[in-house]
Amino acid sequence: MRLRLSDIARQAGVSEATVSRVLNDKPGVGQQTRQSVLTALDVLGYERPQALRKHAIGLIGLVVPELENPIFPLYAQTISNVLAGSGYTPVLCTQTPGGVSEDEFVEMLRERAVAGIIFVSGLHADTTASTERYQELKDKRLPVAFVTGHPEGVQAASFSCDDVVAARIAVEHLAGLGHERIGLVSGPDRY
Repeated sequence: MRLRLSDIARQAGVSEATVSRVLNDKPGVGQQTRQSVLTALDVLGYERPQALRKHAIGLIGLVVPELENPIFPLYAQTISNVLAGSGYTPVLCTQTPGGVSEDEFVEMLRERAVAGIIFVSGLHADTTASTERYQELKDKRLPVAFVTGHPEGVQAASFSCDDVVAARIAVEHLAGLGHERIGLVSGPDRY
């Protein structure tokens, strides 16, 4: 059966332009109106476009850097346990030098219609990297969360330690032990 905007619009009681916005997953359509259009699609027997199909129930992408650094397996294990305890299934995506990139993992996860993605110390933690990739996910209404870093301008949940407070506590502790010459070893400035 050929998809006709006019049939869907008539069934949903909306304009063809509204149907087009819903089918193309564009913003600017109220949730109730969007649901009316989707219901009209179902009633008329049309297949929903891939982008509008229900998310894979309970699948959450977990994108982490290489697992050689002992902190990242700990993050992955802890987050996976919390997700599983809440009824979600984590899909672990581990980056390695020369392997699959964060963007490629995100595309794979989107193709599998995950319900959300958690990024651990990825490109979002690099202050020189573009944040557009995350805003695009938000614009497509895919929930995202960030661990260790937060991309500026992207409204999403995040968890990071306060490096200023942590450094103060460490220096105060060492000074309290009588140390006067304290060194600092850090990673690249962009992180």
